[in-house]
Amino acid sequence: MPPIELPHLSSGPVRLRPPTESDVSVIARCCQDPDVQRFTRVPSPYTRADARAFVRFSRDSLANGRGVHLLAVDERDRVLGAIGLGIDVADLSGELGYWIAPEARRRGVAVRGGRLLLEFAFGPLELGYVGLHAAASNAGSNAVARRLGFVHEGTLRDAMVDGPSGDRRAPRVDANVWGIRPGELPL
Repeated sequence: MPPIELPHLSSGPVRLRPPTESDVSVIARCCQDPDVQRFTRVPSPYTRADARAFVRFSRDSLANGRGVHLLAVDERDRVLGAIGLGIDVADLSGELGYWIAPEARRRGVAVRGGRLLLEFAFGPLELGYVGLHAAASNAGSNAVARRLGFVHEGTLRDAMVDGPSGDRRAPRVDANVWGIRPGELPL
């Protein structure tokens, strides 16, 4: 797949941009948040080395055309969260994922950033489908999926760990599967 060239991606107070080495400390801090640990697949414990690996992963994904993994920042370039789109080049489809910093939650960051990436996915990237998996216990992520126009396509029973990645002692939880196609984004 050819490299992905990013357009300017912004909506109101939210702008998406690639992470850089100068973001490592804030990424590491945000990814140590209990809810980020609980509801995402970030490594646990999350270290500065993990944050540096994310910066490289973001750069490499754009270079090899396999993903768009960006930071959501405000008008002063403060990190609000991360929003990413993994791309399956064989099926021309993707999977949306995100985490939002504790201090930025319930401000529309995931919806604004998610919409920007979906418009890019269905426009210039010409993807035919984007999925999203959310723990059934994560009311916020399920609400984001609905607000973005995703359709609930089913539930995978006990498909996720309800705790930090790889925690064998954590309970299991159902995963809601959401999907959206071109033309289904609400106006």
